[in-house]
Amino acid sequence: MGETLRTDTVVVGLGAMGSQALWQLARRGVPAVGVEQFSPGHDRGSSHGESRIIRTAYVEGAEYVPFVRAAWEQWADLERASGQELLLRTGTIMAGAPDSGAVSGALTAAAHHGLEHTHLSPQQARERFPHHRFAPGEEAVVEQEGGVLLPEAAIGAAVRLAREAGARVLTGAPVTRIVPDPEQPTVWVGDTGIRARRVVVAAGSWTTRLLPQLPDLGIRVERRVLGWFPLTGDPAPHTGGQVFARDEEDGTLWYGFPSLDGLTVKIGVHAEASGARFEGAQWGEPVDPRVGPRAPDAADRARLGRLAARLNGVGTLPERMAACMYTMTPDEDFLIGHRSELPGLVLAGGFSGHGFKFASAVGAALADLAEHGRTDLPIGMFDPQRPQ
Repeated sequence: MGETLRTDTVVVGLGAMGSQALWQLARRGVPAVGVEQFSPGHDRGSSHGESRIIRTAYVEGAEYVPFVRAAWEQWADLERASGQELLLRTGTIMAGAPDSGAVSGALTAAAHHGLEHTHLSPQQARERFPHHRFAPGEEAVVEQEGGVLLPEAAIGAAVRLAREAGARVLTGAPVTRIVPDPEQPTVWVGDTGIRARRVVVAAGSWTTRLLPQLPDLGIRVERRVLGWFPLTGDPAPHTGGQVFARDEEDGTLWYGFPSLDGLTVKIGVHAEASGARFEGAQWGEPVDPRVGPRAPDAADRARLGRLAARLNGVGTLPERMAACMYTMTPDEDFLIGHRSELPGLVLAGGFSGHGFKFASAVGAALADLAEHGRTDLPIGMFDPQRPQ
């Protein structure tokens, strides 16, 4: 017979969302156990790569803005509690054609919520941001409420604070089975069962494998590639620059960061036109999370190099690259809440490549749902029971 542990809440997965949920529970005095199959801050999922963007005039939909505002508050709270700088405030550039999602979406969100912003004409954009090479007719929307999150540091801080507040953390502990139950769901780690009042499942790309009871929600795991490109000119515009997202006329939405090390600039592709392929590079290829994403190759290097060429003072051959996974829902909105076939469980998943910035607020919402069964945070649009 294996060991049986008992607690109030188990958090499965201590990545972006699970680490925040565990800290929120522990700081409230809720007995909790966090279970992670690797180690917090690992590179086997979607929460590594040294930097993540946070922005407020949200191009994915104005309805996200209240939630990202809550996330700003929660990130500040984590910084205060940890004594660490986890968010670098840089401002944001959204650029593209006037009717592109980057520009029109940012303007719509800013107008709907009264966000402070500046809309730059093509000439103004070129003059203000000479380190960007804008195509003829491209405009830009600039907002001050944007910046860089440090993902590994944020996860590490949340897990450390959770431990200090009394949470038990199990690392190197793959979950083999989760048994839903309205009164005492159980998480199995090998032959050890952890019985609880509630279980928060924040397992990222492994969610559907751990929860075979879920119907087919259309969740898919996809590969993405990041590249760090060398600075070749005056580093000042890049070291003191803004996070940015740019919409190309071929359907590519890509993004980048100011230089954090004074030597390189990191860029990545978020989305491309459906079915698009460039020299063999295809960002939407499926991934088995047990194997992980295929390592970056020459096609990835060439694709990212073409985008790096849109920046002045940046080389087109990356010094290094990394692959990660997106866990996509059909509508690219998140899944946060309860499912009727998973009694006793709280689900967090399907963050579709744009979830990290919300992790602090997601963690607070998950803790609310586990503790009280409800939350005042604006998560209605993420109901896992919604039609897909």
